[in-house]
Amino acid sequence: MVNKRVENINKNDIKFKDEEIIKQQYLSPDENDFQVISSVTTSTTSKNRKNKAIVEKEKDNKVHEIIIDNKSGSVITKTPPPSSPKSNSKNEYNIENKTNGKSTTTTTTTATTKTTKTKITNKKEFLGSFNNNLKFVRASGIFMFIYYLTMMYVRYEHRGIIGFADTLWLCNLSIVFGFISIAVNKPIFLGIACNCTLIVHALWVVDVVAWLITGSFPLGNAEYISWPSITWGEIFTTTHHAWFVPLSMLCLHRNGAYPSGAWSGSMLCVIPVVYLSKLFPKILVLPDNSTFYLNINMVHEWWSDMNGWPFSLIPNDPAQYYFFLLSFSLVLFTTAHFLMRLVCYIVLKRN
Repeated sequence: MVNKRVENINKNDIKFKDEEIIKQQYLSPDENDFQVISSVTTSTTSKNRKNKAIVEKEKDNKVHEIIIDNKSGSVITKTPPPSSPKSNSKNEYNIENKTNGKSTTTTTTTATTKTTKTKITNKKEFLGSFNNNLKFVRASGIFMFIYYLTMMYVRYEHRGIIGFADTLWLCNLSIVFGFISIAVNKPIFLGIACNCTLIVHALWVVDVVAWLITGSFPLGNAEYISWPSITWGEIFTTTHHAWFVPLSMLCLHRNGAYPSGAWSGSMLCVIPVVYLSKLFPKILVLPDNSTFYLNINMVHEWWSDMNGWPFSLIPNDPAQYYFFLLSFSLVLFTTAHFLMRLVCYIVLKRN
């Protein structure tokens, strides 16, 4: 409400309705810190009488004027209040001048108006940035990069140039997303990598731990480490299934935590990655004429070591299987997204 306190006002010159006019036509609803502090009459004749109300902003004592037409009850001229949303950089206002005892009105257009307050936007960037724990984050990025080069060297030594195709595995592609995320200072890519691999990596760890205890792989998704064709170098460079997500979470700690846009980013990755994976064969013939089961991202069929129920329910028809794979990715990434949000909410700080 506009303060009803007025000073030095002739009761015949200004009435309370003038304050209502100021409030309704000039001040915005949130400008309750403005008040009318004085008023003067600009003309002595009742026909042309106008009231000039001096309005003051209480917080910083910045003053502006409003002239009210007493007859029509409307604001006819004004100087803009310093922080009013209704002020405009090209605001037209009338200045009343007295020349040779006569009042004349001239109209001036201000080309630019200096704003006294700068609006600070609190919008969070969709991609964010790494702002804390920078030494650890950068060291992690360097480690991921060196690990990836080692992985590709081992694959090349074993399978030739086609070994680089292993990069397309989402579990391996996560390493690429990891060091690129840190290199370009955009945590969103690290969040996408975590979302793509959280559940698969967790199942891999369960499978390996069960194998170490029981000697068998109950799930089958890590059974490849026991194949005769797998080298020790390849086993070593598959250990990121165990450490990548925890390391990434440490990098995201106090750096925005898990990005909300990671789910949509993961879904955008699915179709191009699946398409590129289909360009490579299911079974690879090595230079020594031995075969290697490639089947990148299981685009040709479900992983051969994972059989029995419920895997027996997966369709074999190529078109149906492709639709199943995309639907499975949707369910997998959505579940991982909510799990990541829950885990990060519990253990990570945003800032």
